[in-house]
Amino acid sequence: DDKNNKQITFDDGYNITNGITVSRQCFGITKGIFWSPKGNFVAFYSEDLSEVTDYPLVDISTTPATLKNIKYPMAGQNSQVVKIGVYNLKTEETVWLKTDGEKNQYLTSVTWGPGEEYIYTAQLNRDQNHLRLVKYDAADGTLIKVLFEEKSDKYVEPEHPLYFLPKDPTKFIWFSERDGWNQLYLYNTEGELLRQLTLGDWVVTKFLGFDKKNENFFIVATKENPVERHLYKISFLDSRTPKKLTADIGTHKIMMHNSGLYFIDQFSSLTVPNEISIINSKGEGIGLIHVADNPIKDYAVGKIDIFAIKAADDSTDLYCRMIYPPNFDTAKVYPVIVYVYGGPHVQLVNNKWDYGKYAFWFKYMAQHDYIIFTVDSRGSDNRGINFEQATFRNLGTVEIADQLKGVEYLKSKSFVDPERIGVYGWSFGGFMTTSLMTRTDAFKVGVAGGAVIDWDYYEVMYTERYMDTPQTNFEGYSKANLLNYITNLKGKKLLQLHGTMDPVVVWQNTLQYAKKAADENIPLDYYPYPGHEHHVLGRDMLNLYTKISNYFLDNL
Repeated sequence: DDKNNKQITFDDGYNITNGITVSRQCFGITKGIFWSPKGNFVAFYSEDLSEVTDYPLVDISTTPATLKNIKYPMAGQNSQVVKIGVYNLKTEETVWLKTDGEKNQYLTSVTWGPGEEYIYTAQLNRDQNHLRLVKYDAADGTLIKVLFEEKSDKYVEPEHPLYFLPKDPTKFIWFSERDGWNQLYLYNTEGELLRQLTLGDWVVTKFLGFDKKNENFFIVATKENPVERHLYKISFLDSRTPKKLTADIGTHKIMMHNSGLYFIDQFSSLTVPNEISIINSKGEGIGLIHVADNPIKDYAVGKIDIFAIKAADDSTDLYCRMIYPPNFDTAKVYPVIVYVYGGPHVQLVNNKWDYGKYAFWFKYMAQHDYIIFTVDSRGSDNRGINFEQATFRNLGTVEIADQLKGVEYLKSKSFVDPERIGVYGWSFGGFMTTSLMTRTDAFKVGVAGGAVIDWDYYEVMYTERYMDTPQTNFEGYSKANLLNYITNLKGKKLLQLHGTMDPVVVWQNTLQYAKKAADENIPLDYYPYPGHEHHVLGRDMLNLYTKISNYFLDNL
């Protein structure tokens, strides 16, 4: 009903945004509006981008082509300024939280207190190594108290809200990696740490909620194995002894009923496509909702193995996945395609049923007698802070060393042709593919999509978290700059792919690479996808994967 709609912000132009995600959706930020528990107030982000550089994208679907500017804060350059407003539905007035701290700080973990009197936010400095959880008066925006601080010599990365106990609004649960693993801590609203709730060399990947009596809470975690996900029930009286409620080995995606008594368990593994069941809070099966047929049962597909090898430090376990050709014969010799990502917030090797473009393409290439191999190198997700921060200030170095341990493993197998190893990846995986093709001699053929070539051209939040700024880490940026290694492409085949409207990894990255190749007279295969953003979607995916497939079939 338009008569009941009310405009509450009046900023003109595209330099100011209100009520949408900010900070390029880093720090777990997935929305820009936060309703209070009783619906009397609405908090919202306001982001001032006026000091952020306009970045030009060219739309060729019009005649003539038109310019589409986006705001793209590159590493080391001017960034956004974010504030939080609180609109009172009764007074129809907005107050702004009187946040202290530096101008370009990040505001995340926005959470209303249960009584609507207070609102909480995590304030993170631009260097991303000093977090403060701050309590504000929602009525006038006054800073009430800094509840606690977290500091790191590398970075702190808040990604979760506060989870208040339903029967005790003075206590909440907080996610933190302060002990080296993503675990849960119980605080009161005065900022006193009551105790650490979960503990161990594993990570909590999801907090689900509480039971009705407020005696237990439920999580999903990697306690059994980093490549599995299980549901756990944890008592506040004995939080150090989680009770596993799911039995089957693999990955359990869980939805909890608000009573805390029942759960929908969506299970899959390497061999089970999809089973959906209901279990109770004791871990007992209540009923089976759905068992999916194997969608590729009529196709010839090979075996998939998951196993671990040692990292380049000779002590850390790296999990690997090997997809074999359907009629695999150990007496034969096969080429290998290494599928790589290797960057933050991604874990490729999981005991689950993979589907979609990558999974089906892997099986398609396996049908053409290629082995498909993946290793999650240090820097990837869900393995603890030491594992994830091993790449700090030197993206591409530790990852390369670990990927080469994967190649070393492959070459130890009599059924692998050591002269026919290729590599494919997209985004950070495109950066890794280009790095592996030019900073090592282990690969004959590569396909890199949407690749970061020079981290100077990537956005502030992500790049400065892992690399600091170009001004303070010249050596790290220079070492990771792939323009410096392009002469090493001689005698190798590399295909670069990029969407021309990419707002994530801007096209300038691989255009600079193509220019450098021309300047040095280095052969480079290059294909832009006009009008596409960071991923090639729709019907052009057929062209994309035909091109990628043929590139390996023709050259590897």
